[in-house]
Amino acid sequence: MKHPRTLAAVAVLLGLALSGCQVVSGPPTTGSTSSVPSPSSDKLSAIIQTAVEDRNGAVLDTPPAPRLADGQTTAAYRAKRGRDLPVVERSKARFRSVGFWYTSFSTAVTVESIEVTGSKAIVYFKEQTEESLASMANGPSNVPSGYSLPQTAVFRASANGWQLDSIDPSEDGGGLPMSIVVG
Repeated sequence: MKHPRTLAAVAVLLGLALSGCQVVSGPPTTGSTSSVPSPSSDKLSAIIQTAVEDRNGAVLDTPPAPRLADGQTTAAYRAKRGRDLPVVERSKARFRSVGFWYTSFSTAVTVESIEVTGSKAIVYFKEQTEESLASMANGPSNVPSGYSLPQTAVFRASANGWQLDSIDPSEDGGGLPMSIVVG
């Protein structure tokens, strides 16, 4: 070898550069969650109820402002909601273009079970929603339509408490209301 010092220096620099590329095992830490108490069924149910009402309200002509505080949801939940709203708007516009629109919703959430593992809580629940429609031809309908949909909500523990991370239908199937964007 002609330049052992140069090779040694390159090896040290390469080692330092690669040390920043090491894979870190385990979940990312975002603050201690050891002080977060176990979630209460009532608290999780209330957050789910509000989230479902906010989601369903997005199909109304004048959607209500979201009522969940940022601290009650993860950034991933808020990002998905942001991606879903334009999809719902397009669906709502197509629905209106054929002469129909939603005038109101009534939603009840029934929690069926909760599984808590470490910093994750999975809530299985059923959403029962009645929706009222109106049409250009007949005006508001006196007979609401409705659906019952099993769903799964995932919560994550944070330093500020339990945050809603996702809500997804538990079963595949047709007839999902336009306010539920899967995928």
